[in-house]
Amino acid sequence: MPNIYYQPSSFESRYAQWTSPDRVAIGFAGLILLYGVFFIRNFSGPLASIVPGDTDQWDYIGYYFAKNLSFNPFPHLNLLNDKTFYPYGTNHVFQSWAFEQDYWYAGWYQLLGNGPWLNIYYLISLFLLSFGPYVLLRTDYGNFRATLAGLFICFFNFYALNKYPGHFTHAVIHWTVLSILTDFLLTRRVVLQERVSLRFLLLKILLLTLCLGHDMTYMAGYALSSFTITSLFVTGLLGWRLVRSPKKPGEQVSDLVDTWRVDLQKPLIPIGLLLTVAVVGFLYLPLLVQIVQQTQSFVFKDRFANGHGWVHPLRLLTPYLPGFDPVIDPLGHYLHDMPEGYGAGGAGWFLLFLGLLGFWTTRKPIRWAYVPLLVFGLIHALYHPIRIPTLQIFPWDRFNRMPSRVTITYPVILVIFALHWSGRVRPAFLAVWVLIGLVEAFSVYQYRYSQQPYYYSASFKAYIDRIRQQPGEAILDWPFCLIGGNSVGLPEGLCPLYNRTNMLYALQRFHNKKTIGHYFGRLHESQIKPFIQAGWPALLNHPDTSSIWEARQLTTCLTTEQWRFFKEFYQANDFAGINLCIDLLPKSCVDVFYQQMGRPVAATEVPGAGHVVFIPKSAAMRQKVNRLMGQLVRFPCGCPLNP
Repeated sequence: MPNIYYQPSSFESRYAQWTSPDRVAIGFAGLILLYGVFFIRNFSGPLASIVPGDTDQWDYIGYYFAKNLSFNPFPHLNLLNDKTFYPYGTNHVFQSWAFEQDYWYAGWYQLLGNGPWLNIYYLISLFLLSFGPYVLLRTDYGNFRATLAGLFICFFNFYALNKYPGHFTHAVIHWTVLSILTDFLLTRRVVLQERVSLRFLLLKILLLTLCLGHDMTYMAGYALSSFTITSLFVTGLLGWRLVRSPKKPGEQVSDLVDTWRVDLQKPLIPIGLLLTVAVVGFLYLPLLVQIVQQTQSFVFKDRFANGHGWVHPLRLLTPYLPGFDPVIDPLGHYLHDMPEGYGAGGAGWFLLFLGLLGFWTTRKPIRWAYVPLLVFGLIHALYHPIRIPTLQIFPWDRFNRMPSRVTITYPVILVIFALHWSGRVRPAFLAVWVLIGLVEAFSVYQYRYSQQPYYYSASFKAYIDRIRQQPGEAILDWPFCLIGGNSVGLPEGLCPLYNRTNMLYALQRFHNKKTIGHYFGRLHESQIKPFIQAGWPALLNHPDTSSIWEARQLTTCLTTEQWRFFKEFYQANDFAGINLCIDLLPKSCVDVFYQQMGRPVAATEVPGAGHVVFIPKSAAMRQKVNRLMGQLVRFPCGCPLNP
């Protein structure tokens, strides 16, 4: 059946042979390899970053997944343990789970140990993000437009590109984007009364199921919200047509079944899609149910503390220009919002103009297919967790505290609009528009290139090997950090040097020892209660500034009573030794540590914390290990309470 709503121009027809599937696949693969060479660069070791932030946690979550996943016969995670928050233990449910990424990392970790697994995964994600739209769109919009759509959705989604590596799970968006595209294609077919094949519906189900492997709160949530809005619109439209149709409902169902018989004549593809859905569902759904059940056991007074992340809708008009960061430039002073990350709230002038031009020239019947996209964009753009809690109608948005992250979907929506551009523009105007696109791309990719990858120092492996060889189940990082993304732990004084110590716990993926500290996406007050009762905040006080983003070291040493408590705790619990961050303490305090706890036997450098030395636990102290007593030590008296 010819597509009367899309006819390729002479220009598109002329170059159609250059956009065949094999050539486009090779082209996108080549671009992504170049992207890896120039902008990822590190394919020799684990994911890490020179700039302090969240980067190290993504490898760690995959490591935790590998160590705590079991099948009985369904997949199950051990969430209640003392792998962190040692020796008291905690519930690890509030980690930033992304099951596909976690399975990927866990599989490679079990085979080959630590490695560049997430960087490889990221390149695969970019390929799916570019070639996937081409595959989905080429039938309806031709090879040429489908190629441009894949190019723009992948390489001009500047906000998502800038999320690597710090917010890695928000840079990996391939299934979410493809699911949103199929939502639109489904709506388009229904609006235009075109055939909806069984294969297409099964593909839609598969993509939605695969989205459950993305970041649960945001990326999977966007896919679920888009599908829900689309389903409501399509159901309403079909219901309205059903009432107005002269055919009886039974006849209409019979007609639909007849159209699906064509697909069933070649059953391998439908069966393959169903089996894939079943396998993916088996891997994801039991874990998803477990996570949901565990989160429901916590009741938060303020679910959205420290992260409203609201962006003003006018930020959609902001460009990407060299030297212009709207987050820190005066724009934020006038809009009074809280954008998260470079480019939050805007897709850039190039895609904005392209999308508006396509929307304006779209032929009337298809415009109805935009309704779900516009509703999705509107309720997300206006969402504020406290003032305008529109998204709270969706159960998967219960913990959505950063509305600005929806920016990753704006380029997709604008490209969908642009697909329907059917007019011409003056050459001079076209030249200016292309120039803007080049300037924006140069701005972003220059910024990306400036983000240098981190390579662990030559001394790091020997340092880790020394810790591994040392008897003891845990390591005492000092100073340590216990904090949640919702700020629990901050006012209590459990992470005064956040920017330097929040990722120290992630070294566990190398030395395999339990740790005290941990950064969670959110924490409940009850989880840090044992540390408050033990009196740890008194030992972590007096940073050089009250700002956790700027504090670089503690300014005072432990008092005599604090040393007594510290030694009592250290002696009673099964520590292999101390990771002492010597850059985070005054030199006089480092000397006191050596006098009290012994001399270091190894040294290295780690991201954020800087120079770290390892002080092994003495044999005399190891003979006094008593875990029960270690959990009961309290400051200031330094003596254990009676059980």
